[in-house]
Amino acid sequence: MRSFPLIFNSELNCISSPIISLMASKNLEYRLAFAYIWGFTFSDEDPNFPGALGPRIEEGFNNVFECLSDFYNVEIIRHYDITTEEVYELIKEETSKGMPVIIFTDMYNCVWTNVFKKVHINHSCTIVDLDTSGNLFCIDSAPPCNGAIMKIEDFHASCKGCITINLDRYKNTNIDWRAILHNSVSRAYKNDTFSSLSKFVNSFNNSFDVAAEIKTAHGNEPSASYIIWRLLRISGGRVLFSLFLEHLGERYNNLELLNLSKEFKTISDKWKINQALVLRYMNNPENKDILNRLSNNFSFILESEVKMAEALSGI
Repeated sequence: MRSFPLIFNSELNCISSPIISLMASKNLEYRLAFAYIWGFTFSDEDPNFPGALGPRIEEGFNNVFECLSDFYNVEIIRHYDITTEEVYELIKEETSKGMPVIIFTDMYNCVWTNVFKKVHINHSCTIVDLDTSGNLFCIDSAPPCNGAIMKIEDFHASCKGCITINLDRYKNTNIDWRAILHNSVSRAYKNDTFSSLSKFVNSFNNSFDVAAEIKTAHGNEPSASYIIWRLLRISGGRVLFSLFLEHLGERYNNLELLNLSKEFKTISDKWKINQALVLRYMNNPENKDILNRLSNNFSFILESEVKMAEALSGI
């Protein structure tokens, strides 16, 4: 079966990950796609989950497609008003050329998930080939799956459209890297990244409610709660932004950017440590030492990200 390895499974969503992974498999540069990925949003309380912080956090990944188009001329084509028969014909056509198709589906019909035939959850997965019976060979970033068969009847029962990718006009030309860098910082300020982060840190310190967070999870498993997944995504986004800085530093021989890339990776590591600590605390809420450590780490993150924005603005 034709396939390619998925990268950045926890850092990107189930649509962006296969597109970036496809480019990596073809040795195409892609790191400018992460130019505008640095963000943080903390919205008002979700009435469906009173007291929970997790559903209020957003990480800001919706601009990866924009960057792929603007910087690399990658064409991402969405097919919504289309029958499953038409999607299947597209899959046959694209996979015969070695190109994947990302389908909008339902986890209920994805055999590799733990909710197969149990729960309906909107999802996307990537079709990379067809077997001799016409069933679909899928890969997935979340939950991670390096290859599984989706029966054609499950495909027809759940497919709601698809995405195709065109790399024929790919380009990687010189850019005004300072303008892009300053725009990335400007976007972070404009989207209230740091004020939102400050509000989150204050809310976490004053009102973190383990029971409320667990109620956001399917099956009341702490590891499946919104806050755990959102913190993991935020950590991943910081990893990707550090790769963007690394790319600029390498491409334009800028040692300062290379050093700041390493500092940003340290910030990402702190986010990931806190994600693990939040999960540990949710499983052991009597341990207030964990809570104190979390509070100190979040304060460090806030201070570090504000300083990073100032440093990048001055380059």
